[in-house]
Amino acid sequence: MKLAIVTAVATLALVSMNSEASVNTYTYSNTEYCQLATGDATEMTLAAYSRKLGFTPTQAECRALLQPVKAAVSVSEEDIARQQLLRFQRGSVIRLNRTLEQKLVALPADERMSVLKNLFN
Repeated sequence: MKLAIVTAVATLALVSMNSEASVNTYTYSNTEYCQLATGDATEMTLAAYSRKLGFTPTQAECRALLQPVKAAVSVSEEDIARQQLLRFQRGSVIRLNRTLEQKLVALPADERMSVLKNLFN
């Protein structure tokens, strides 16, 4: 009986850990860390991000990652809106679903910036 209870508890613990791990699908990158470091992120935010990333990129790595790449790219209004959204989400726990993201893309640029500032600040 005790063995059955211990097995059941262990199975539940493993299942809950597995489901929790599948919820956390955010990908941490050294480029994003470097962008946070050059921005106005606090030391606590950078420390937390580097823990989740698994290492802290050096200043030389950050300089190499953040140098602009010379390429002729046509940028659409939708791409600009998505970049604004990513910039506001960086370092935040708030994640917007696809429907809300599409609604934000449909807004005019100044109104979208106002909504994003109210949402993330």
